[in-house]
Amino acid sequence: MAESSPSRNPAPKRVQEFQAVILTESCDGDGLYPLTERTPPALLPVANRPLLSFQLELLERAAGFQTVFVLATETYLAQLSKYVSELYKGALQVELVKVPEGLGSADALRHIAPKLDRDFVLVSCDLITDLPFQRMADLHRLHGAAVTALFKEGEPREPGEKKKAKALSNADFVGLDERRQRLLSLESAADATDTGELSISQSLLRAQPHLQVHTNLLDAHLYIFAHWALEVLELKPHFSSAKFELLPYLVRKQFLSKGNLPQARLAAGRSRSASHALGMSASPARRQLAREGDFRCGCYVMPHSSGYCVRVNTLAAYTQASLDVARGGVTHFERPPEPQEAAPAEGNFVLRSLSADSARGEGVEVGARSSVKKSCIGPHCRIGAAVRLTNCIVMDHVTIGDKVNMSNCIVCSNAEVGEGASLKDAQVAQGMRVEAGAVHKGEAVAHDDFESEASDED
Repeated sequence: MAESSPSRNPAPKRVQEFQAVILTESCDGDGLYPLTERTPPALLPVANRPLLSFQLELLERAAGFQTVFVLATETYLAQLSKYVSELYKGALQVELVKVPEGLGSADALRHIAPKLDRDFVLVSCDLITDLPFQRMADLHRLHGAAVTALFKEGEPREPGEKKKAKALSNADFVGLDERRQRLLSLESAADATDTGELSISQSLLRAQPHLQVHTNLLDAHLYIFAHWALEVLELKPHFSSAKFELLPYLVRKQFLSKGNLPQARLAAGRSRSASHALGMSASPARRQLAREGDFRCGCYVMPHSSGYCVRVNTLAAYTQASLDVARGGVTHFERPPEPQEAAPAEGNFVLRSLSADSARGEGVEVGARSSVKKSCIGPHCRIGAAVRLTNCIVMDHVTIGDKVNMSNCIVCSNAEVGEGASLKDAQVAQGMRVEAGAVHKGEAVAHDDFESEASDED
């Protein structure tokens, strides 16, 4: 049985259609290094609010959730527990569940399976989206889907422009029906041949002759699973990843033998789901489909020009998302309000130094002749005189000396940048000090292994 922290914010008893699971270990920690050296990915500040708060707010807006399970390892459990118990003020009942280190997303679902008793939402802690969740849920109900996945359409290419090979190497090959509501095939670039060709089964082509394959859709790592998908994980104990193993398996099984699926539970669950969703108005063909225990895999595609959907799993994505939210460019996630403080003391030039497209937390001090443009400054930072910051993310309690010049940089909590230092495309880890006059370009200023080991021994 999974170990868990005491729950909080108890909600009144009422029917809850979906449960929700947030994976705090699904974020790509290496892609966010050195930001995650000492901070859980789920608690990285985006426009001065924890990344985890965006998934919780998404579920709150959906207005159908009561309990949310947040999965965390021992390494980050204490920090996440402090956030949930002391800082989270939302309406959801958040239950932290301790899981072993190194589990894949499918393994994590097996671990928490005893707590799940209905269809559930699985979401990664690195997702920020203003998805209208009820529309996605409606599609899931309509198709009685085994799984419904969220995809975001990428920026369209100019006419005649070819997609770069590097972009294709990380792309998913997503096969959809003409209405872009049913997920018919899903393959990663690694499954393609050396010539970039994919193998599509004859049974799929016979069933779906108008299949369209897309390479510009981002898998947002938000899925609604039918409860019986947990039984598939029991039958397939070697599945470690929901994204790379469970999801493609279910997609393939739509058109192949159902012999390796939990038939009895599938048929019963599918029939109940279809009857509930369609009622007495369901067509005879649809009711027959339910009785036969067939199923579909659905998808909800957010158009490029509609809505916001970003996975914060790289340094570039983290910077962009922080600036997007800080500028108020994300629907529902509006620009954080400026701190309601007394007039800055004489010598604090914070109001005249920050541009209109920058954001700041409380207690920020800025010296004379400084300029902060397109940046996000965390609370209780001290910025010296004649400083130039452009397109930077500065977390809380950071000290920046006089005459520092930084562009496209991320400085983590409690770090210090010495006078006259110059940084471009650089990252400074938590608690690090950049020496006065130092020059760093395109590198991470982080704690080395020797220093970390020595600290642990002390």
